[in-house]
Amino acid sequence: MALKTPTVRPILGVRAARGWFPDKTRTPQDEVRGGNLTAEQAARHGDVTLHIGRSWETESAPAMAVSAGRAALTASGVPADGIGLLAYAWTNYQGNPFFTAAHCVAEGLGLPRSCAPVGIQQACNGAAMSFSLAAGQLCLDGRTHALIVAADRFTAPAVDHWRSHIMLAYGDGAAAAVVGTPDPRDAFHLLAIEHTAAPELWRTRDDYDGFGAHQAPVPYLNAMPTEKFSDEGGRPRLRAVSHECITDAVDKALASARLAPGDPRIVKVLAPRLSDKVRELMIGPIEEKYSDRIECRYSETGHLGAGDFLANLADAEAARDMAPGDIMLVLGAGGGYSYTCAVLQVPEERAA
Repeated sequence: MALKTPTVRPILGVRAARGWFPDKTRTPQDEVRGGNLTAEQAARHGDVTLHIGRSWETESAPAMAVSAGRAALTASGVPADGIGLLAYAWTNYQGNPFFTAAHCVAEGLGLPRSCAPVGIQQACNGAAMSFSLAAGQLCLDGRTHALIVAADRFTAPAVDHWRSHIMLAYGDGAAAAVVGTPDPRDAFHLLAIEHTAAPELWRTRDDYDGFGAHQAPVPYLNAMPTEKFSDEGGRPRLRAVSHECITDAVDKALASARLAPGDPRIVKVLAPRLSDKVRELMIGPIEEKYSDRIECRYSETGHLGAGDFLANLADAEAARDMAPGDIMLVLGAGGGYSYTCAVLQVPEERAA
C-alpha cells in the first residue's frame, strides 16, 4: 500500500521514551484495610493503583528521574556526552528550596559540563513545555540531543497521595524522553506543539490577599481550589476557561501540522492521567470530540504530576500498535494554568 504524503516537516524526533516506577503499589481498598482511608474516601477515588516510593536513596524524585533518564538514554543509543540540554520538570518536593534538582539529575546521569541542566516549574504541564525548549536548543546546536525528564514523589509534609485532592490520587514515578534532529529510527516525530495559558487561574490555590511570611507546615497541602475562589464563582469559570484553552491548543496544533480534526491518520488521543471528573473539567470538549480514540491510563498509576505527558509517550512507544504514518495527539494540562497539544507521527520512512 502506498504511503500517504507527510504533513509538515517534523520539529523534533523522539528517539526513545521510558518510564520508571517504584515496585510498591497501593489501591484505595488497601488504604481502607490499613485504616488510612474511610470507605467513603476510597469510593471517591474509584479504581486506581498508585506506585508508592519507599527508599529515599533510590526513590526520591531526583533518584527516580535518574533511573528514568538512564533507561531512555540506553533505549535511544545516545551517549550521555551527546546531551546538550537536560530539562527537568516536577510539581512537588525535591529537597532543600535552594537545591538545584536538575543539576543533581545531570550529575547522576553523568552528563557533560557542556549540557545545560534546566529546572521547569510549570506544575503538571512542565514536561510538555520542555519540548518547545528542546526545539529551541536544537536550533542553536543541531548536533546534540536533549533529555526531557519528569519525576514526582508525593508524600507528607508536602502532598498526601489520597487526601490532597478528594477527586484525584497522586502516584509516584518518573519518565523521560530523548529528543533530537528527526531521524527515521525515531519512535515518533513531533509535527507540532502548541501551548495556551490562563495565568488568571493561579488564584485557585491562593487566597490572593497578598504575600506574607512562610506559614507553619501543615500535614499536607490541599490541592483543591480555595473556598474563597469557589465562593466567588471560580469553579464554573475554571471549567469554562480550561475548555477554551485546551480547545485553542488543539486547534492551533492541528493547523500547524496541516491536519483536519477528522483526519483518519489520527488514531489515538492521549489524555493526562486524571480522574474522570477532573479530566472533564480540564479537557472535556476534546475527550468528547475524540471519544472513540481517547486513551487515559489514570487507573494504572494515578496522576503523576509533571510525568503524565512523558509516561504517555513511553506507553505509546511500548504498545507498538501504530503503523508508519499514523498520528496521535498528546494532551497536557496543569494547574497554574497551562494547556498543551502535541501532534506526533510514527515516521513513514520506517516502512521503507
